[in-house]
Amino acid sequence: MSYLGNSPGVASQRNTTTITATAGQTTFTTTSGYQLGYIDVFLNGTKLVSDDDFTASNGTSITLAIAADLGDAVELVSYTPRGLSDGYTKLEADAKFVTGFTIDAGVASSAANDYLQINAVDGGAYPWQ
Repeated sequence: MSYLGNSPGVASQRNTTTITATAGQTTFTTTSGYQLGYIDVFLNGTKLVSDDDFTASNGTSITLAIAADLGDAVELVSYTPRGLSDGYTKLEADAKFVTGFTIDAGVASSAANDYLQINAVDGGAYPWQ
């Protein structure tokens, strides 16, 4: 079955960077980076054509084929494809959650049965508090 837009179970995260160009500027850098093939570039509201009007090959910046004029509005729209089961990227998770958190796990015994004992060690606050 065909669908308009994203098929069920697939979504994407949209990130936008808007930059006011300086005279003769050709290189523009996104604030969030991009995956190759997942970026749209607009110059004063007009969508540019990849590989004809701009080059996007390093995941962080784009280069215009023709330099922008002073005051031109350049909008970089990048997309991060995600499925329904996706959460955060590793970079996003590292920035969001506590680092240096370790688990000290051991097996303890009782008369009835064995159980796993987990002691959290991070020197203070826990992320769920």
